[in-house]
Amino acid sequence: MDTDRKPTDITDRKPRTPGYKYSFRLNEEQNIRFNELLCKVGLEHNRSRFIVKRIFGEEFVVVRRDPSKAQFIARLNDFYFQFQKLANNCAPVKVI
Repeated sequence: MDTDRKPTDITDRKPRTPGYKYSFRLNEEQNIRFNELLCKVGLEHNRSRFIVKRIFGEEFVVVRRDPSKAQFIARLNDFYFQFQKLANNCAPVKVI
């Protein structure tokens, strides 16, 4: 019989939300800086995730989309597909 097993609930799952909560206060200057960091990183909608990543030094990636680059890539893809159509139309010729 296995006596080393810890008692768990029936579903054998971890709780969905963390069990510990912390709160802190910022002055006006700190709040402005905090909001600037949130905007810079792009995590305005998830402050708690940002705070946890900053505290534990986890790496977070900022992905920025530039509409001009998206248009350039779309035009480049169209150009590539035109070359591909030409290559498909030019079947190799067998020399007998």
